[in-house]
Amino acid sequence: MFIYNHQFTVRTFSSILTMELISFIQQYISLSAEAEHTITSLVLDQTLQKGEVLNTAEKTCKRLYFVKKGAVRTYFYQNGKDITHWIYPANTMVTSWYSYLAQTPAKDYIETTITSNVVSLTYPEWQELYTSFPELERFGRLLVEEQMAAIDDFYKGYYFLSAKEKYELLINAIPNITQIANLGHIASMLGISQETLSRVRK
Repeated sequence: MFIYNHQFTVRTFSSILTMELISFIQQYISLSAEAEHTITSLVLDQTLQKGEVLNTAEKTCKRLYFVKKGAVRTYFYQNGKDITHWIYPANTMVTSWYSYLAQTPAKDYIETTITSNVVSLTYPEWQELYTSFPELERFGRLLVEEQMAAIDDFYKGYYFLSAKEKYELLINAIPNITQIANLGHIASMLGISQETLSRVRK
């Protein structure tokens, strides 16, 4: 595991990754040409290798990431054990949600699970965009609502399910989960042992 050094990343103003972010936003709202141009001028475009850490515990998360390709997980340590909280596949947005929204130190880590392409903007940049383009404030609200609802729905009743039912629920939520995360991460996310996971997958 190693920390990504942002100084080696180049801002791009016409990348395919940026256009993917624009297309993602347009699933929620209509964007003016001016808003598109402003987002494009601010976005940070990164290609990351497996295991690169985007944010660490006790560090305030300053960026909201869009995963164009690959996958990212959030995780924390409990009694020295690595516990995966959630795995984000391509075409989703990820951050350390409470840390980012409250601008307070994070309790979790953000890490790529495979080689990934991500684009991001900082918290202050998003706040400026919300002020300049009110429609983007609506996007921000809808995004958070959708994210919280999805995770809440996944975990509701979760603790009453069998290991097999938990795995089936996860596969339904993220069909390609076994291609983008290792079995150890998946097992810890489900709260079961890797041996149990291997058994229920048969």
